[in-house]
Amino acid sequence: MRGASRAMESFFEALHVPLACPGWFAGRLWLLRLGYYKLMRPKVQAEDWVWIIDHTVQLGDDKCLVILGVRLCDLPSTDGCIRHADVEPIELAPVKKSNGEVVYQQLEQVVSKTGVPRAILSDHGTDLQAGIKKFRQQYPQTSAIYDIKHKTAALLKRELDQDGDWNRFTQLATQTKQQVQQTALAALFPPNQKTKARYMNIDVLVHWGQNMIAFLDTPQEVRKPTHI
Repeated sequence: MRGASRAMESFFEALHVPLACPGWFAGRLWLLRLGYYKLMRPKVQAEDWVWIIDHTVQLGDDKCLVILGVRLCDLPSTDGCIRHADVEPIELAPVKKSNGEVVYQQLEQVVSKTGVPRAILSDHGTDLQAGIKKFRQQYPQTSAIYDIKHKTAALLKRELDQDGDWNRFTQLATQTKQQVQQTALAALFPPNQKTKARYMNIDVLVHWGQNMIAFLDTPQEVRKPTHI
């Protein structure tokens, strides 16, 4: 928001626009108003809604259950992907404590907004999964879909957690960063390894390893300085 305000200010000055430039807080207020409108406006009652649900990161005592929706008839073609513009905010429910019963009650309340959904997509968090299971007992026509990114990460974790070569590679990558980050080789240090959702981001580490192999296989006299 601050960057947008400064960009508008430069734009106004360049074109000699005799108007006061909105501050960053005005832009934030516009977005909040737009978001509130989209959240609160009536939804179409239909049988082809898909709910995408997850909890926000907890701040203090509170976190929110967020439900986005997209209708199957509005899904992009097979060569496209879902964008922010394709989904509709359906629910934003703050809670201090969440479990399967709480999630079920939240889902039950949202039925009045869109009708019973065709499917619910989640990351299989314990409380979400329990709430969806109870919801489906009431509405068996609703399918439960495991978010493909989390499912893939779970499969990778199962495969790599006990893999000696992979564990050795990650340990050496961590040691490498500690050894080179304040040296002339700092441009080659590996990316940070996330503590949470690590297996959803291993492509970055693997890509670094491949680049390092290519770099080390290149004769020293033809190497060019680069950030890998």
